[in-house]
Amino acid sequence: MSADPALLDGPLPPLGRGTREEPRLTVESWMAVPGADGWQLLLLRRTPASGGFWQGCSGRVEAFDASLRAAALREIREETGLADGVEIFDLGLWLEFRGPISGAWFRKRSLAALLPTHVREASVTLSDEHDAVELLPLDRARERLRFRPCLDELDALERLLAARA
Repeated sequence: MSADPALLDGPLPPLGRGTREEPRLTVESWMAVPGADGWQLLLLRRTPASGGFWQGCSGRVEAFDASLRAAALREIREETGLADGVEIFDLGLWLEFRGPISGAWFRKRSLAALLPTHVREASVTLSDEHDAVELLPLDRARERLRFRPCLDELDALERLLAARA
C-alpha cells in the first residue's frame, strides 16, 4: 500500500458499525518530534482498564469530522492538548483488527503527526483515556509497542521521516 495525500482531505469512507462486515472507522496518528539527535516518538499509554498498552494517538472518526485529517487533529487535541503546528501525513496503511477490550471490529488508517520541535512530555495534557506519556527515540519506542501491526506502522513512519531528511 502507498500513502495517499488526497485521502486525508477527501470525503470520509463509511464510518461502519463495529462488526466484522462493517468495521468502525478509526485513525491512529504516530506523533514524531524532531530533535538534535534525530526523531523521537511521543507515545501514550492507555489506562489499565483500557488495556494498558502504549500507542500513538488513536480514535474513532465521527460523522462531524470533515476529513481524516480533521479527525486526526481533533483526536490529538482531545488526547494531548496539542493543537498548534501539527502536520498530518498519510502512512498508506489500512489495518483491520478486533478491539481487545470491546470486541468490536475496527478499520484504522495509519497517519503520521509531525509535531513542533518544542514539544516535550510536559507539553502534553493527557485525557482520561491515558495515564502516561513518553517521548522516546524511535528504537526505544519500538520496544514499548505490544502489537505487530504497530511495528509495521512505525516502519512506515520511519520511511516517511527518512524521505523528509
